[in-house]
Amino acid sequence: MKLLPPILFLVGLLVSACEPEKAVRVQLTPEQRDAFQAIAAARIDSLRPLLDSLCQQSFEDRVAIATDSIVQRRLEEETRLRARLPQITGQ
Repeated sequence: MKLLPPILFLVGLLVSACEPEKAVRVQLTPEQRDAFQAIAAARIDSLRPLLDSLCQQSFEDRVAIATDSIVQRRLEEETRLRARLPQITGQ
């Protein structure tokens, strides 16, 4: 029973500490913004060759998949229209 008040106090403290975080708005100075942009540009430039090579390697596969999908849709559309043809001509 002696442990109950400290435990309840800790639980109350933890529950009150679990409030939603308030949004923090950070205002950068022009120098900080320029430094941030320079770092971001350098990292993007270092990743660009890797991303370009990945894109080139997967290009043929992506085109083939897209082409197959388009052809499949057109065949399904043709089948659906041919099924309706007897209804239209009255047969």
